[in-house]
Amino acid sequence: MNPRLPVVLLALSLAACGSSDPENPGPTPDSGTPVSDAGTGDAGVPDAGEPDAGTDAGTADAGVPDAGPVDAGPPLAIPNVLSGFGLFTGSPADGGLVPVEGNVPYTLTTPLFSDYAVKSRTLYIPPGKTAHYEPVAALDLPVGTLITKTFAFPADMRNPDQNVRYIETRVLVRQPSGWEAWPYVWNAEQTEADLVPGSRSRDVTFIDLDGKTRSFKYSVPSKNQCQQCHHLVDDVGAQVMHPIGVKARYLHRVNTYGGVERDQLEYLASLGKLDGLPAPAQLPKAPDAFDTQAASLDTRARTYLDINCAHCHNPKGTAGITSQLFLNFDNASVFSLGECKRPGSAGAGVGGEFDIVPGNHAESILWYRLHTEESGKMMPQIGRTIHHAEGAQLIADWIDSMPAKTCK
Repeated sequence: MNPRLPVVLLALSLAACGSSDPENPGPTPDSGTPVSDAGTGDAGVPDAGEPDAGTDAGTADAGVPDAGPVDAGPPLAIPNVLSGFGLFTGSPADGGLVPVEGNVPYTLTTPLFSDYAVKSRTLYIPPGKTAHYEPVAALDLPVGTLITKTFAFPADMRNPDQNVRYIETRVLVRQPSGWEAWPYVWNAEQTEADLVPGSRSRDVTFIDLDGKTRSFKYSVPSKNQCQQCHHLVDDVGAQVMHPIGVKARYLHRVNTYGGVERDQLEYLASLGKLDGLPAPAQLPKAPDAFDTQAASLDTRARTYLDINCAHCHNPKGTAGITSQLFLNFDNASVFSLGECKRPGSAGAGVGGEFDIVPGNHAESILWYRLHTEESGKMMPQIGRTIHHAEGAQLIADWIDSMPAKTCK
């Protein structure tokens, strides 16, 4: 049986995350509703259909059996409060969320932009279960896996660990039938986050890194809106939910666990939570898109588009299928990347006639939609309210660096 996990608040600093590492776990009092069978085997009703039915389309697994019983058991019960998952101890009100033992904190080499929110992430793989390495797609994660992403805003971005207000925590749950997304919104007292399937908005004010005060309405997506970004079309045309960030190229970086710096992928493997990991020299790695010393401008811009846009704009994404604009990092076609390509779905008034006009970002729809804050024209359509100035500038520099062309 899977032990009940208690609830802890996720610290925003890596040091705090390290203090909750499985090698040096914090307290684990039982403080929430138990999770009903988090993916380990049980004597319940067998799964419907054959186990491991090939392609991962949200079914039990993708080919290789997990290191646990084939029977995934009944679906996990979804609690009404975040603490019911038992993934953290503490709360923002008493110092921060701290992952319990087995709930591993991780960061990405280049994260997806979300209104400058400070984000913290954790990955819980149930006892007896193992994820399988994938070189391009998201890790093949077993039934019972829980992925959390918490969004918060410090009063002053120059002091990111002080006066922090938590807004929401999103939980991705790997059920026997596939992935589900559940949004939890933190209360005003910062003591608990409540399940809120419908969308919400919160007034947010903070001082940015330049000392400027910024105020806006932060939008918490609904459960259905979460599906817009996480859905891919499978081989039979069905839309299937998938995780976005848990890909080897974004996880292959150093984090601090128990006061020791470890590569995140290697650390998961050392815990017995990840198999099939190749030698370090063979691991893919996406650079920090804003580290000018890490990679070329082209590689950094393509990385930014990959993590921020390609979950929709790819050959299996709904937006990609509609627009035929593919922004995934491994797309080698300059036309489907947008060069001198007329948009497949955008109407008039979105910045120009072509997705990318090489050498001229101001006439390129791609840059315009990243830069604008006008509803119905900005991209992504959900997940942000204000534009990412640094990201828009990166894409502008990239387009301007291309040999100029006259698009017809």
